[in-house]
Amino acid sequence: MVRLFQILIIVFSIQINFSQEEKLELSSSVDSTSIKVGQQFNYIIKAESKKIVELVFPEKFNFSPFEIAEEFPVDTSFFKGKKTLIKKFKLTNFEEGLYSIQPQQILFQNKAYSTDSIAIEVRTIKVDTVSKKFFDIKEIILNKEQRTPLSKYLFSILILLAGSLIVFLLYKKFKNHIYNKNDFKTPFENAIDELVSLEKETLDSQNDFKLFYSKLTQIAKEYLENDIKISASESTTTQLIDKIILLNNSKKINISNEIIESFKSVLNNADLVKFAKFSPEDEVASDDNKVLKSFIVNTKKSIPNNIEQEKEQKRLIELRFNDMIKRRKIKYSLFSGLIIVVTLSSLIIVLFGPPNFDSFLTFNSDKKILKQKWVSSVYTGLNLSLDTPDALLRSQDSTVNKLSFVSKNENLEINLITKIIDENSDPVNELLDEFKQRNFVNVITKKEEYKTNEGDQGIKIFGSFDDNNLNKKRDYESILFVVNKLSIKLEVIFERKNEDLKTVSHRVISSLKFIK
Repeated sequence: MVRLFQILIIVFSIQINFSQEEKLELSSSVDSTSIKVGQQFNYIIKAESKKIVELVFPEKFNFSPFEIAEEFPVDTSFFKGKKTLIKKFKLTNFEEGLYSIQPQQILFQNKAYSTDSIAIEVRTIKVDTVSKKFFDIKEIILNKEQRTPLSKYLFSILILLAGSLIVFLLYKKFKNHIYNKNDFKTPFENAIDELVSLEKETLDSQNDFKLFYSKLTQIAKEYLENDIKISASESTTTQLIDKIILLNNSKKINISNEIIESFKSVLNNADLVKFAKFSPEDEVASDDNKVLKSFIVNTKKSIPNNIEQEKEQKRLIELRFNDMIKRRKIKYSLFSGLIIVVTLSSLIIVLFGPPNFDSFLTFNSDKKILKQKWVSSVYTGLNLSLDTPDALLRSQDSTVNKLSFVSKNENLEINLITKIIDENSDPVNELLDEFKQRNFVNVITKKEEYKTNEGDQGIKIFGSFDDNNLNKKRDYESILFVVNKLSIKLEVIFERKNEDLKTVSHRVISSLKFIK
């Protein structure tokens, strides 16, 4: 009896322990068992029990040969008295083949549980090299209107050559310029050189003598005006001689009466030739030239402080020459600079068209977006054509297929997002979840059908929200298309009550079309 009683106690204890042991329901699932190379899919581990205690997930999960693209924190929920723990992953594989996700071990109350193995097919895109028509690979370029034809390049080269030639000719003219030496001689040097040049002239007629003596008296009067500083050009012979005698008597010059008389004789001969049509002998004309030369030399020597005056005259002449060179350099530089500016401006206009001056004169950065030159580009494999203020740039996050443009002041944001979806996708709820992740609150959403000018059907989701990141109130407009389980979403977000950016949004969305 004692033995039977002990057995009953042991059986009863075992039954109590079994009744106290918690039961764990462990399962795993994927959202697709067939993926393309590099495509991501969801893998979910679900643990469910009435009271989950002492459940331990591995510190590191091993899904080889699959790679973990993203790991999510454990999500906990309660339903009908049961507690559920959900662990989610995004997995991917870059090698074609048929693989299995190996079982994952979970510890629950010091007991090991394992998930089921799941087969996944990784396939490449089927390529038909026989029946399909081949097309050239699309270039990553702006719209066709901005392609520069060959004729523009040739015309630009001609403009560049013409501008270079003009600048070269200006430089050559500047370097080879011939200066009038008489402009940089002292009055004495100029007078003597002109008299020497006059000696070489041949006198055959009365008209030749008249011209000779006119030059002779002109040389004398110019010298007296420039060096002796007396008014001689309008003076008669008598008046001029009287002025010379007066200067001589006042010791401003010091020449003999004989030299003055010989000079007077030359002037008298000149008057006879010019007014009485007198024709002297050649020897007389030659002697008068020598007499005038002697008069100028003696007068020059007789000027007080002659050496100092000569030095001062040369200094002033040098200054005048340097000033002339400087003015010519400035003139050459200005003309050359103007030619270079005109040439470069012509090149820019020929290659890129005339500038939009409205954009330069606009100081409102949002209005400037409207005024500037936009680009038209083709995106995605479905040939989506779009006009935007600038080309959209690919996101640095490799897990998201996203192209974006953000204005400098962050008042405008344009996003083009593509992703794979299934038949259970809800675009409105997905947009709200995405906005929540981006810290957008107080989201107001409206939805309506949308159709492009070419008849492609889509959904328009629009409204407003408060951006906690920038502390701004913003409006948004999203156009969603679904093609073969691929969603294409054009999203324009802009500052609320900003009419310029509202116009920008309308212009971007209106340009949307699929090139077929």
